[in-house]
Amino acid sequence: MKILSLILISIISITSYSQEKPIKFYDENGSEITGESFIKKNDYIKNLGLYFENDTIKYSILVKRMNFGKLNNNELNYLKDYLNELSNSKIDSTENIVINYITSTPKKAKDPRLRSTWNVLDKDYLKKLHKISNIKQFWVNSPNVYNLKYFHSNKLNWLNDKRQVLKKMFFPYEIYGHTLIVKPNGFYVSYIGEHGKDKIWALAKKYLK
Repeated sequence: MKILSLILISIISITSYSQEKPIKFYDENGSEITGESFIKKNDYIKNLGLYFENDTIKYSILVKRMNFGKLNNNELNYLKDYLNELSNSKIDSTENIVINYITSTPKKAKDPRLRSTWNVLDKDYLKKLHKISNIKQFWVNSPNVYNLKYFHSNKLNWLNDKRQVLKKMFFPYEIYGHTLIVKPNGFYVSYIGEHGKDKIWALAKKYLK
């Protein structure tokens, strides 16, 4: 809800100073809509409202939280080879791939011992996930994330998306956390933005059975 509040504040601020730069609004399909329609369509369960600007224009877009697709053989093999390279492991041809991905670093805490309470990092997350299906789990961070201790790096093997392959293919937006599930046949579902372990379990139960 914090993201939505910030977007609405940005919209109001932008509208007040619209003489400085024009602002445009777009829906999930890339079609231009009015600011009023943007606010009405903005539904945190279904989409995220994101704000951007450059030297000449300001714009807000709606991004679907859940996305589906299918990788062709070349794309699937490229993804597997990249993950194998990062993790120094081998993905079995029957394994489903599950990736938890972080793109941004939290604000520096006053107490350096502070750790994230994101429940995807809980011990029971993987235990239950592996009961659902044959899964290969990866924890990946974009190159700009520096405070991995906050994300329990003493317990989890975070992999640096050094060539930004995953970021470019699936997670282009600087939003806190994402998840991706890829089946052996290349079918994938991604969930954009903050979520909990229950969401990943639900996706795995629905699409990996």
